[in-house]
Amino acid sequence: MKINRYKKAQRILGFYQNHFGFQEPYKVLLDGPFCRAALEAKVLIKDQIPKYLGGQTKLVTTQCVILEAEKLSKIISNLYGTWMIVKQFAVHTCGHEGNPQPASTCIRSMLRHKNPAKYILATQDDELRDYIHQKVTGTPVLYLHTSAPTLEKPSEKTNKAAKAGTTTMSTYEASTLQDLKRKHLGEVEQEPPVKKKKKSKNPNPLSCLKSKKVKKSAPQDSPQCENTCYGILLLVRLVLEVAYHTSHVYRTTLKLFRHILVYLSRGSSTRNP
Repeated sequence: MKINRYKKAQRILGFYQNHFGFQEPYKVLLDGPFCRAALEAKVLIKDQIPKYLGGQTKLVTTQCVILEAEKLSKIISNLYGTWMIVKQFAVHTCGHEGNPQPASTCIRSMLRHKNPAKYILATQDDELRDYIHQKVTGTPVLYLHTSAPTLEKPSEKTNKAAKAGTTTMSTYEASTLQDLKRKHLGEVEQEPPVKKKKKSKNPNPLSCLKSKKVKKSAPQDSPQCENTCYGILLLVRLVLEVAYHTSHVYRTTLKLFRHILVYLSRGSSTRNP
């Protein structure tokens, strides 16, 4: 059973470490009712709480808690031991010096604004525990179950804040993380690269050239016309050969040749108007 209790405590602490930045040494804020319950159950707070949390722990309280325990010890005699126990712990400044407040009011003021000091609250006050569950996110609550220190599960409000990702790393935590990286990993924070201004470039010389005009090729004669001219030339050649051998038809050939030239001149004029 003890092993399961310790594992559960480590699981809960891991949740607060991951989502709310808790780290060792854990600061446990104690009130009078918790010290009274520890006295009755014979729990050694300085030994058992650090052992249960599994890490370095600072046990602290406030001046308001000590003064309230002192006043009650004068009224109720069996509360004297509570006062003697609570005044053994380190006193953290609560801001109520010279104007002491009730212990529960003082503790609420220490935990407001999402518990910036990362306290683990140790209390047996049911009313104060209910207030933490309903109003404050990121605050672990420790109480005594008979004689066993026990961490409560994160409240519904705390779980919603963790899922929504509303918790962020503080400035101090971010700087501490950077220091650890430089010390152990040798990492140096790099400066963001300086963006170079683009110089105005000259226009592409090829784009400035005038577009070339495509020359239209002269219309070519149709294949039918070429065939006709070729046939006429063959006819002329045949006539000349005949005329060469037959001189008496010279005049006739000459007339025929003239007619052919006229025909050719008319054909060329019709093609080129």
